[in-house]
Amino acid sequence: MSKNIAIIPVRTESKRLPRKNLREFHGRPLFSYSVDCAINSGLFDEIHISTESEEVEKMCIELGAPPPFMRPEHLATDESTLQQVCEFVINKYSQRGSEFDSFCILWATSPMRLPEDITNAFMLLDDTEAVVSTCEYDMPYFSGHELMEHNNLRPLFPKMLHGKQKRPTIVSVNSSLCWVKTKDFLEQKTWLPKKLKSYEMPRYRSTDIDTSDDWDLAEFLYSKYAVLDNE
Repeated sequence: MSKNIAIIPVRTESKRLPRKNLREFHGRPLFSYSVDCAINSGLFDEIHISTESEEVEKMCIELGAPPPFMRPEHLATDESTLQQVCEFVINKYSQRGSEFDSFCILWATSPMRLPEDITNAFMLLDDTEAVVSTCEYDMPYFSGHELMEHNNLRPLFPKMLHGKQKRPTIVSVNSSLCWVKTKDFLEQKTWLPKKLKSYEMPRYRSTDIDTSDDWDLAEFLYSKYAVLDNE
């Protein structure tokens, strides 16, 4: 039986949407949806909210997931990377005598994720190094144009723009979840290692809140679909 840890990054500062992780989303702090989702998946030996904030720490205690250590201030800046944060968490637990076979990054800005998304993605991890959640692009990928000077457009895929040939399926990482085998993460120094699989999610549950418009759309989608998803 593998040992797993969920890592939920929750820093307080955000350039585009200040304090977005702590803002009330349908009556609860946004990041709390990811905590509940991790708990309800039943897959984790440890759920770690990575934060530099004492305010978030107090909220975590109320949610039943108090962090045993805080994130250093130098890893809570715009320059710090997710890879650095995950490496710090894994190494800190190792120093405390806890080793994990795999970890799952759960973005705090993805409130539409379901516990079964976590479990279904985990089932794909056996024969690969990582599984990342994806969704299809909102607009047809091969219709993309480069915007040039004087509003001139240049098609990026001119041969496929109007052709009837079979087009490959293109997906995008949707910043909801990513399962990674710890050994491969530490060796390759990335949470997107070479052997990588996709776990595709529907667009309406692929909300990644970064702006005010994202927030408004996520609130609408949650109101429309959350009850159906939980039936």
